[in-house]
Amino acid sequence: MTENNIYKSLFSILINKIKLFIIVALISTVASVIFSSPFFISPKYKTEAALYPSNLVHYSSESSTEQLLQLFFGNDIRDSIINKFDLIAHYDIDTSSSGYLFNLHREYNSNISIRKTNFESVQIEVLDTDPVISRDMTQELINQVNKKIRLLHQIKAKEIAVIRKNEIDIKKELIDTLVAQIKVYSVKYGLLDYIQQSREVTAGYMNMLLESKKGQSMQKAENLYENLKQEGRHFHDLHHQLNLAREDYNRKLIGYEEAITDVNKKLTYTNIIVFPEVADKKSYPIRWLIVMLSLLGSLFFTFVLLLFYHRLKHN
Repeated sequence: MTENNIYKSLFSILINKIKLFIIVALISTVASVIFSSPFFISPKYKTEAALYPSNLVHYSSESSTEQLLQLFFGNDIRDSIINKFDLIAHYDIDTSSSGYLFNLHREYNSNISIRKTNFESVQIEVLDTDPVISRDMTQELINQVNKKIRLLHQIKAKEIAVIRKNEIDIKKELIDTLVAQIKVYSVKYGLLDYIQQSREVTAGYMNMLLESKKGQSMQKAENLYENLKQEGRHFHDLHHQLNLAREDYNRKLIGYEEAITDVNKKLTYTNIIVFPEVADKKSYPIRWLIVMLSLLGSLFFTFVLLLFYHRLKHN
């Protein structure tokens, strides 16, 4: 059969069966309109939100947006949404059937979409038969991810706070030990300030020698002079260690206070660009698209059957 004959045959089928095609088209249109109505397909409303990450601590080389996106996919956030909105009952999931969790999660994933946009923001889309619930679920997703990030940061801050607390406790013990040793030297040897006393005792001792004054004051000066000569350097080293320990203690105390501040502070980790709103028009199903696809599919299927019948008849 030539190409022209094939075209003529196809055209002949279309012309001769035009009434059949019209009937099929009418039936398909009416059926698709009926079966896409709310009686058969519950309409769903969509809520959208767009947000940027903020105040995140990087755990790897991924961007802040990718990190925020990964946090949204945590099963703890999914389970909190399921529990808060009682999605098992809302989605009419039969818990007595095997694999009901699989069906629940599949329904959840089919109604909730979270993705990264070309603008490095995170786009959230939630579908639900109730527009208010759709809005509330979107907002709760944002609340839950903020809560999760805050908890992760607090856990790390608490770990750092414990480390800083142990460090300042150890440093405090060292300071107490040095202070106790210095006190012993002060009481036993009369040492108070090595540098200043060395100058004063040396000057006073020399003056007494020049004036040839003897007696109790001379004896005290000699004793202090000997104590400074024998124990003064170690006494001075103790003071130096004490000053260094106190400086280090103050630095560690500041670090500990910063860690405690991190534990107690309540930051938000998302900057919302598009706020979730209650939709006033359904987004699913798109009835005209269903009707169009049904119409085209039924006409094409009818044409294929007629073509097949025509070939069988002429063979």
